[in-house]
Amino acid sequence: MRALFDRLKIIIKTCWRILSFSRAVFANLLFVLLLVVLGASLLDYEKAPPATPAALLLKPVGVITEAAPINEPWHKILREELEELQQSALQDILDVVKSAAHDTGITLLVLDLSRTDELSLSQITTIGEALQKFRESGKKLIAIGSHFSQSHYLLACYADEIILNPIGGVELTGFARNRLYGRQALEKLKINFNFFRAGTYKSALEPFFRDNMSDAARQANQVWLDDLWQSAGNRIVSERHLLHEELNDYINNYDQHLAVNQGNAAQAALAAGLVDRLLSAPQWRRYLAGLAGSAEKDHDDFKQIDWRDYAQQIQKSYRKAPTFEKIALIVARGTITPGPQPDYRIGADTLSSLLRRARCDSAVKAVVIRLDSGGGSMTASEIIRQELLQLKESGKPVIISMGRLAASGAYWISADADEIWAEPTTLTGSIGVFGAWPTFEKSLDAIGIHNDGIGTSLWADSHNPTRPLLPAQARALQLEVNYGYQRFLEIVAGGRRLSLAEVEKIAEGRVWSGMQAKEIGLVDHLGSLADAVNAAAARVGLSAADAVYLQDEKSAADIISSLLKAQPESLLAFLPKSCRDLAGTIEQQASGFWTFPDPENIYVYSFLEDFMQ
Repeated sequence: MRALFDRLKIIIKTCWRILSFSRAVFANLLFVLLLVVLGASLLDYEKAPPATPAALLLKPVGVITEAAPINEPWHKILREELEELQQSALQDILDVVKSAAHDTGITLLVLDLSRTDELSLSQITTIGEALQKFRESGKKLIAIGSHFSQSHYLLACYADEIILNPIGGVELTGFARNRLYGRQALEKLKINFNFFRAGTYKSALEPFFRDNMSDAARQANQVWLDDLWQSAGNRIVSERHLLHEELNDYINNYDQHLAVNQGNAAQAALAAGLVDRLLSAPQWRRYLAGLAGSAEKDHDDFKQIDWRDYAQQIQKSYRKAPTFEKIALIVARGTITPGPQPDYRIGADTLSSLLRRARCDSAVKAVVIRLDSGGGSMTASEIIRQELLQLKESGKPVIISMGRLAASGAYWISADADEIWAEPTTLTGSIGVFGAWPTFEKSLDAIGIHNDGIGTSLWADSHNPTRPLLPAQARALQLEVNYGYQRFLEIVAGGRRLSLAEVEKIAEGRVWSGMQAKEIGLVDHLGSLADAVNAAAARVGLSAADAVYLQDEKSAADIISSLLKAQPESLLAFLPKSCRDLAGTIEQQASGFWTFPDPENIYVYSFLEDFMQ
C-alpha cells in the first residue's frame, strides 16, 4: 500500500510540474503576444498616408473638449476607445486644419458635424478662425449634413458651400436662458432652505426661493444674451450674405417659411439662402469626387484622408518638449472643488500642485492657464489663488486664457494674473458670493421622525441637517458671506488696478460677455488660447513653439477611467434628446453646490453651466 501511495505522489508531482510549466509558458506567450499587438498597433498608425491629392474629412466625434490632448503613444493605442467614449480634442482639430492649409496634398476640406455634440460659441469662433485661414490659403471648404443644429450651422457658415440632405433642415432659434424654479416644491417637501448672498444680480440660488426669474436677473441675462446672439447673428449674415431682417424673419416666422415650401424644411433653408445645395448622400459623395478625385475602391465616393489619421502625421501644438526654456500651459476646466480631482473638475490640490511644479521648474519661464469654469468653492478658489500669487512672486508671468466660461470662482482665480485674455463670447464676471444651508426637520416631522438630544454648547450640533438653523448660525453665515464678497471685491480691485467703487459698479454677481468685460476692465485682451500663448512668449523672449502642456502623466487605465467618469449616465442615452436635456437640467440644478462642498458652505459659483450656447 505504501508503494502505491509513493507512486501516486510521484504521478501527482509530475503532473503539477507539467501544469506549472505549461502555465508559465502560456503566461509568457500571452505577454509576448501582448507586446506584438501593442507594437503592431503603434506601427499601424505610422503607416504612410493615403495617396494625395485628396480631401481632408474633418468629422469630429462627440464632445469637443479643451482638455490637454492625450499624449502619445496612448492616443494611438486608445483611438478606438476614445471614439467609443465620444471625445475629440479641440487642439487636435486646430492643428489638423492649420497643417492642412499648407499641405499641397490636401486640396479640399470637408466638414461633417453629424457625429459631433453641440459646440460652445468660443469653440465655434476658435475653430471657425482656423477654417477661415484654411480658405484664405486658396483651398475650398465644404460643409455637409443631413441636419444642422444651431451650433453646427454657426460653424458650417465658415464654409464656401453648405450642402444639406433633402430630408434635413436648419435649426435656428436664437439664445435663451431658462431655469427650473422650485420654491413651491421645497415648501411641499417641507425643506427649509436657508440662503445667504451678497450681490444684487447673484441669482444662482433663485430657483430655490422663487417661482420665477427676478427682474434683476432678467435684466442682466438679457444684456449678455443679446450680446452673444448679435455676435452669432453677425457671423451668419456676413458669411451667407443676408440681411439681419431676413435672418430674424426666418427664425421668428419659421412656420410661414415651411408653409410656403409645403412643409419641406430643406427647401425652406435653401430658399432662405442658408444652404447652397440639396443633395442626398450618394449625390454629395459623387459631387465631392468631382472636386477631389474618386476613391480607389469606390469611384462614386471621394478620395479622402480621415482627420484622425492625418493628426498622427503632423506636429502637434504644445507637445514638443523644448530643449531649454519653455512656457507651461495648464488646462483647468470644470467646477472648482477642494482636494485632488480628476481632469473634468478643478481640484484645489491638483491645480496647486501643477502651479508649484511650474514655479520650481527653472526651465519654465511663463505660465498660461486655460480656464473653463463657472466657479465653485470659495475656499478652493482662494487656495489656488494663493498658489498663483506665489508663482507670480517667483518672477514668472502668469497669463489667463478664458474659454467658454470663466465666472465667479474662476474670476477669483484670474484677477491677479499679469494678463487676462478672453474670447469675445466668453461669459465671465459674476462677482458675488452665496451660502446655503438646507434643513429637513419639517420633512422628517411630517412622516413622524423627530430629532432630540443634548450638547455641551449652542453650536455642538450646528451641522446637523435634521435640526433647524439657529438664528445665531444664520447671522454667522450671512456675516461670512458679506466678508467673502468684500474680499472678492478687494481681490478684483487689487488685481485689476481699479478702485473698490469701480468694482462695486460692475460686481453684484452680474455676468458679462468677453466683449463687455474688456470694455469695463475685467479682461485685458480679446483673443484665443494661441493669442494668450503668444503674449506669454513675448513677455519672456520665447516663441509659441516653446509652449508645452503641463499635466500629470497618466496610465491607459487612468485615462479610460477618467473618460468614463466624465460621460453621462448610460440610462440617459436611451432617452429622447429633449428628455435627456430635461434630466440633465434637473440633475444639474438639484445637485448644485452639493457636488462641490465648501468647508465653510460659502460659494463663488455662477450656475451658468446650464446655459448651452
